[in-house]
Amino acid sequence: MRILRVKMSRTRTAIVILCVTALLGCGANESVLRDGNETPLQTNDTDRKTDFASDLDAMQIAGFTLIFVVRRKDGAVLNTDDIAVIKLQTADTNRRVKTDNDRAVMIGSNKEIPRENIDALSARFAVENFSGPPAVDVNVNTNSAK
Repeated sequence: MRILRVKMSRTRTAIVILCVTALLGCGANESVLRDGNETPLQTNDTDRKTDFASDLDAMQIAGFTLIFVVRRKDGAVLNTDDIAVIKLQTADTNRRVKTDNDRAVMIGSNKEIPRENIDALSARFAVENFSGPPAVDVNVNTNSAK
């Protein structure tokens, strides 16, 4: 019996040593831990577009006939009350995007915004119109009868 206990004890010891070695050998892979933590390459700010310019391009590419930018008159960051008013007055628009470090909301629409809504926005905010020129109807006869 004593021999069997010694063998069992040696087997347990060997298993424990094997497990400890395996656990210590299976440490974290340093390349995996560093992945994603590299410092991004510095780029020239002049080479890349600002968020505002990118958002404006996206609105134009999307083909919106009306593009407005709404900002606080004091130039501060828009707060939740400001956003709520803008959403209320532009409920029927296609797209609203916060831009310019949350200092502006860009609104894209293919439907006219009622004049009273624009007036309500203009009373509280600075509203800029970035819409393109009105579309020209090529089917209209411009010849006048003489």
